[in-house]
Parts: sequence; structure tokens; C-alpha cells
Amino acid sequence: MERRKLIVYPLLTGILFYIIASTINLLFSNCDDVEASTQIQTKVEKEIEKPAPKPSERETFVEKLLSNFQMQYSLFKKSTLTDGKYIYTTGNYTIIFTIDPKLQEKVKKIFKTYKLKYGAYVALDPKTGKVLAAVSSIDYPDLTTKNTFPTASTFKIITAAAALEEGIATPDTNLLCGGKGDSCSPTVWLSSPYKMKRNFAQSFATSANPFFGNLGRLLGEEKLLEYAKKFGFNRHDYNFPWGIIRKPLDDNDLALTAAGLGETRTSPFHEALIALTIENNGTMLKPSLISTILKNGKVIYSFKPQIDRNVISSKTAQEIRKMMLLTVKVGTASDKRYFRVLKRRYPYLTIGGKTGTLSELTYPEGRCEWFTGFLELGNKKLAFSSLAINGSRYYVTGYDLSALVAMSFAKLYKNYRYTCRR
Repeated sequence: MERRKLIVYPLLTGILFYIIASTINLLFSNCDDVEASTQIQTKVEKEIEKPAPKPSERETFVEKLLSNFQMQYSLFKKSTLTDGKYIYTTGNYTIIFTIDPKLQEKVKKIFKTYKLKYGAYVALDPKTGKVLAAVSSIDYPDLTTKNTFPTASTFKIITAAAALEEGIATPDTNLLCGGKGDSCSPTVWLSSPYKMKRNFAQSFATSANPFFGNLGRLLGEEKLLEYAKKFGFNRHDYNFPWGIIRKPLDDNDLALTAAGLGETRTSPFHEALIALTIENNGTMLKPSLISTILKNGKVIYSFKPQIDRNVISSKTAQEIRKMMLLTVKVGTASDKRYFRVLKRRYPYLTIGGKTGTLSELTYPEGRCEWFTGFLELGNKKLAFSSLAINGSRYYVTGYDLSALVAMSFAKLYKNYRYTCRR
């Protein structure tokens, strides 16, 4: 009996020791797993708590620049002419602008030669939307972006586009209208018993107010405002100097607006963009001053044309283009001094546009004269606006300014037309 106890007790003791040891080991093993699990959880939580990556420099600078026209223009004004290009460097970035230095300098020379106190000239490439020239006056350097100038009769482009696009009229349409061509009274246009037949195309070329006042009444307020907005009036995007239009107060005010005598305001940049839309077969392109952006010498952005919107049909644009050519041939620009010289010296240059004249009541005050149009020399094209504001003393008219630039353009690219024929 005693012998059995001696054998069993050590055996039971060993088994018990093994069980206790295994249990302790298991407990410690579980603690390791828990600790490992806790470490993984803590690591995950730390990853979640990490702030989101900061936007790249392209997102904070380049994208901002490409979405802000006024920012582009402000940097361009700080640029310098280097190796035949306007360039501005900021930090790690080098910006090359779209401006054509030869054309820009020619325009600046004209402003200086004729001592144009208040004026502006803007030219765009109608095939791409690139800004090729942007020059402002001697005394007021920011007139290119000032969007409170009266559109005057250049607004007849919008009225004409709306009427043609909506089928209200064709270039051959005739209307019975009261008053002389330069009459500014809607009552006379609409109610005078003494009426004369006026033709659409001829009225556009000669800027006859009575025809467009009547046309505006036929078109109606809703459609006129719709097309004004299509051409960019009352837009606020891209920080671009879009034009402004006020809703007509009554039928007489509607007639005044349609003729370009109402509350419609615009900038030289916007006028040039309207001309681009006509020259580009009714499609508005996004205007840009940025050609290339480099970071530490590496190209990170190159310009590509962007369609902004399709404003009118190609057919309507072509019909308006023909009327703009008629303006120079037999209309309001035909008898201007420098237009006569232009046609005599450079008969191979194609130029068309729309004139507009109205008093500017905000600074700078005076007679506000527009020519909004296009130039063609072979495949070389410009869509542009020229503006001059003259008081009691005349320097050069806005119409003649456009003709002078056109002559410089013809000289600058005099061999281009021959190259295009090969």
C-alpha cells in the first residue's frame, strides 16, 4: 500500500505540474497575441488620425492660375520680354505668356505715336483663344479689363445673331421704320407716320438704330436677354471681365437695348471674345494668357484650346461676318480716314467689324468709340476690339485705331500670305 502511494504521488504531482505550466504558458501566449493585436489597432488608429495629404503645388498655384483670368493678366503685367517671349518667374515656376511680342510692341508704338490718352486694344487668336495683344492707354493702364464701357452699337451683333438664329429675320429682311438712321427715339422708330423701308444687312453696316429698335420689339425681351447671356453678358465665372446687361424696363427700353443704346456695358476683352465667336463659326473659346508653365525647368503645363460654348450656328455666324465686311466696304467704317488708307495700300487684307459710339459717363468721361472685328491675312487671323475715349480734344478714334493696327499687322506679316499659297 505504502509502495503504491510512493509511485502514485510523484506521478500525480508531475501531471499537476505539467497542467499548471501549460496553463501559465497559454495565458502568457494569449497576452502576446493581445499585445500584438493592440499594437496593430494603435497603428491603424494613428494612420486614420494622420491629416490628409496637402494639395500639390499644382493644385494650389497652377490650377488657381488657369481658372482665374484676372490673375493671369496681373502676372502678365509683371512679365519681361526675354528671348522673344513675355516671361514671369515666381518661386519655382516660370510662366510663358501667349502674347505676340511683335504685335504687342507695334500696338504700343501706335498708342505712343498718337498720344492716345484713353484707349485699349485687345487681340485674340480666333482658332485657339490665345490672347495675342493687350494694350491700354498712357494715362489709365487697366482699360482692357474695365467692363463698364457702354457697348453702344456693337450690341447690334447680339441682336442680329438672335434674330437670325430664331428665324425672325434674314439679311434680306426689310422693315418699315420711322426716323433717320442715327435717331435715338424709340417713339419715332415705332410710331412715326413717316416711315421708310430699311434692309437688315444695310442697317447693320450703317448702324441704323430704327431698324434694330423694331427688330428688338419683334424678337422680344426674353430672347434678347437669352442671347446676350449666351454671348457672355452677366456671367461671373473665370474672373473674366464679362459684360453687363440690365433687364429692359418697358417696350421703349427694349428697343433702345436692341439698338445698343440701353444699359449694356462691356470690356475690351469681352468685345474681342464676341468677335472671336463670330470669326470661329459661332463657337466661343476660353480666352487664355498662359502658354507654358515650367517648374524647376520642367514643363508641367502646355496650352490647349478649350471650347467654352457653342453660341450660335455656323450659318448665323457666317451671315453676321458678311455684314461686318459690309460695314468696312460701304458702312460706318468705309469713310474713316485710316480705313481708306488701309483699303488702298493693303487690298489683300480682309477686315470686317462693327462700329459703336456712345458717351461714357464714368471715368474716363468722353466719346466712347468702338470697333469690334476681325482680320485675315492668308491663314493668319485676329479677332479684336479697339476702343478710344475722346473728350473735347481728339487723339485718334477707336475706328481709326483698329485700321492703324491692321496696317501694322499687314506689314508685320507681309510675307505670310505668299507662304500660305504654297
